[in-house]
Amino acid sequence: MCLNSLESVNHLFLHCPVAAALWNMFISIAGINWILPRSVKEVVGSWSLREVDRPIKKTWQMIPSCIFWCTWKERNLRCFDGVSTPISSLKSFCLINLFHWSNLSPVNDILPLLDFISSLNMA
Repeated sequence: MCLNSLESVNHLFLHCPVAAALWNMFISIAGINWILPRSVKEVVGSWSLREVDRPIKKTWQMIPSCIFWCTWKERNLRCFDGVSTPISSLKSFCLINLFHWSNLSPVNDILPLLDFISSLNMA
């Protein structure tokens, strides 16, 4: 996807600059210090072990899947359609998907989405 390295599962979903930008966005929003592990298996294990407040626990556990899904969709767009999404749009797409998954409802108003993003801050 990034044309910087061979496409392995770990590179694609964790260390590719595109995926890393999504991980860094959520780490920044949450206000946590976290070093991205080397493998997808380690990420899933360490992410799920992190202590979070009960109101956001369900959403917190969806974040890796959302990043994987958005990265996979972007990879397929680039590989099969020759289309590259700007990183800012990809970040928005990822946040909106997580919001949809958490609420199972479409975004009709930006304020609930902004409140949702603020709720992810753990600092």
